[in-house]
Amino acid sequence: MSFTNQHLLMLNGHGNHVTLETIKQAKELGLDMITLPSHTLQTLQPLYVSCFKPFKTTFKKVKNASMFKSNDMEPYKITLARWVDQTLEQSLTKKKKKKVWV
Repeated sequence: MSFTNQHLLMLNGHGNHVTLETIKQAKELGLDMITLPSHTLQTLQPLYVSCFKPFKTTFKKVKNASMFKSNDMEPYKITLARWVDQTLEQSLTKKKKKKVWV
């Protein structure tokens, strides 16, 4: 089978995630699979290190700065969306995006 778009499925190596049936289905769908060692520290997880941790750290800074300025302790949906937008701009630079997605 030939696919124009290739996809990578990343799983931890826990036995429940990687079964013969899972491997067969992934192959049928044209997915490449990679498993990371079971029970490894989060620092070994590529997406955690390059995306999630910087996002979480930056989000806290953006949220705290905004709440300090406005003195409003009850965020609204539009406020949360603005914080996420600012966080994405600050935490996921093009260089970091290339590392993760290329």
